[in-house]
Amino acid sequence: MTITRNLLWLGAVLSIPASAQEVEPYLLDTIDVTADVPEALAWDETEITEDQLETQFQGSNLQTILRSAPGVTVLGGAAGGAETAVNIRGLQDYGRVAVTVDGMRQNFARSGHDANGTFAVDTEMLREIAVSRGPGAKAGAIGGALEMRTVEAADLLPVDGGRVGGEFRLRYGTLSEQPTVHGAIAGQISDAVDLTLAATSAEVADYTSPDGTYVYAWQKTQSGLATLGFIDENGGRLTFSASRLEMDYYTGRTSGLPRDNDLRTDSYSLGYQADDVFGGWAINGKLYGIMTQVSQRLLTEQLEPTGVDRSYDTGTTGILIEGGRLFAIGTTDHDIGITFEGFRDTVKTDDPANETLTPSGNREIWSLAVEDRISIGRATLTVGLSADSYKLDSPDARVTGEALSPRIALELPVSPDVTLHAGMSLASRFPSLNETLVNGVHPEPADFPIRPNADLLPERMRSFEVGIGYARQDLFTSGDSLQVRATGYFNKIQDYIGLDRVGGLFNGYYQYRNIDHVRIRGLELEASYQAGVFFGDLAGQMLDGIDLADGLELTQVPPDRLVLTTGYRSPDGRRELGARLTTVGTKEGGSLPTPAWQTVDLFYQQALSERTTFGVTLNNIFNENYTPHLETQPSPGFNAQASLIVRF
Repeated sequence: MTITRNLLWLGAVLSIPASAQEVEPYLLDTIDVTADVPEALAWDETEITEDQLETQFQGSNLQTILRSAPGVTVLGGAAGGAETAVNIRGLQDYGRVAVTVDGMRQNFARSGHDANGTFAVDTEMLREIAVSRGPGAKAGAIGGALEMRTVEAADLLPVDGGRVGGEFRLRYGTLSEQPTVHGAIAGQISDAVDLTLAATSAEVADYTSPDGTYVYAWQKTQSGLATLGFIDENGGRLTFSASRLEMDYYTGRTSGLPRDNDLRTDSYSLGYQADDVFGGWAINGKLYGIMTQVSQRLLTEQLEPTGVDRSYDTGTTGILIEGGRLFAIGTTDHDIGITFEGFRDTVKTDDPANETLTPSGNREIWSLAVEDRISIGRATLTVGLSADSYKLDSPDARVTGEALSPRIALELPVSPDVTLHAGMSLASRFPSLNETLVNGVHPEPADFPIRPNADLLPERMRSFEVGIGYARQDLFTSGDSLQVRATGYFNKIQDYIGLDRVGGLFNGYYQYRNIDHVRIRGLELEASYQAGVFFGDLAGQMLDGIDLADGLELTQVPPDRLVLTTGYRSPDGRRELGARLTTVGTKEGGSLPTPAWQTVDLFYQQALSERTTFGVTLNNIFNENYTPHLETQPSPGFNAQASLIVRF
């Protein structure tokens, strides 16, 4: 076994206490990404807070940030392009993982050799990130969900009731082409009206990896956000928000087919949130529209335009309403959550050369989910059911379908320190536009035909998991605390969709088909220790997945990983320093084996005054040469960055 696997099993064993102590039960913090709307099934959720983003990561990309969440792997977003994809528990692409920014679905997708289902985000705008692993978090997402929240007025306005607040960030490092500049300001126009404005400008440079490979990683980012908020007479909050993200970057320079890429994402939303409406319900609702466009211009090797252009447009309009309320029925307490969601994607591909395999068309998904967390003595029983429907249409075909997805989970405290968890669910992932309606010929030199398949069935996943949580205070010293959570899961996917060859030698073609059963199983471990000024966090994962039809290992299942973060916070809270060890095991199976690698990062932040903070990150301090699984370009060697944050 690898070092990573041994450490994970050791951590899982140590999570079972040898003795009990009379303290109140205490689990890892529950994530509430919808403010006052209760979140159910929080066992498999991880939150990365604003404080962690500011101190431990200091403007890092999502690849680095989300390695601290077990079961989550991020692809792209750095070398080779600005588009980012997320893998949760070995599942990615075609909507298997739902990604939202401020509750708005990020549904851009295009066919290619990279991930199918990507998004772009300005991490400087983010204030919270929440990950939900496993089905049930969002309609149609069997892998899980990534939910990100951008800056809002409450993050900036002074806690003492001041009328104006904001911050200015300046970052510069060895990977910077130009300094990163970010500013955000919020003003209380009146007691009921506030306005938030934010903007970012950043430019990163190419780099040379430790093995001497020159990596084309240049990207230029500009983004802006504006939110107008109103408080009504009942205390509810109405918001109007608009944002734009622009990213410019090159792709294909290594393969000899360079393209100049311009990515634009415009988002508009109308939201409402209230704690007490309709007789005690907490509600969070949003209407939104998103347009993402990637325009590509083919270049010569000297980066001169050839006049060959193409573009990919995805427009998403959606509605999301979440409601929650507490009820007492007899001797049991019920925490009811209801979610209604619907969205429509309109995809348009413009390629005069007819070399793209991304079909134009429309997709609609509607979902109604009900969940009840029932308190039965010390135990909590959660039951849920979602009813979903989908429709795909294009000039070539029209496909519709429905599915019911039940789930049940039980949390049972067996001692003051230990809680057991078990859950099972049945979930569906509907075929995507790209899988169902693709119709064309792969560009040369591999010029094989790919045909549509209107008979694709939804993927159906049966998920089983068990877990144990351990929480104890005053473990080694007075006032310290230890929280540990270990989860094992077994997922079996029926009618898994993959690209398959059909027909004989001379009349063959490729088609997305239901390729029988896939099995993915794994173990996840999270631990957090606090002892006065010292802290430590551990996040680990072990996964394996196979195609049960042929016994071959699934390429998209990532290798084992362990991330250990430890540090020191001064008693006055003005200084924090720490180190992060990331160790990743070997990926031996699948079509893309990956060697093991290990990095060490250091971070430091010092308050220079009540309003000014200085920070430094030293990444990959031992100059390790490594290429993350499923990436094609090596990551940077040793790199450093300095940050200055001024608040007002």
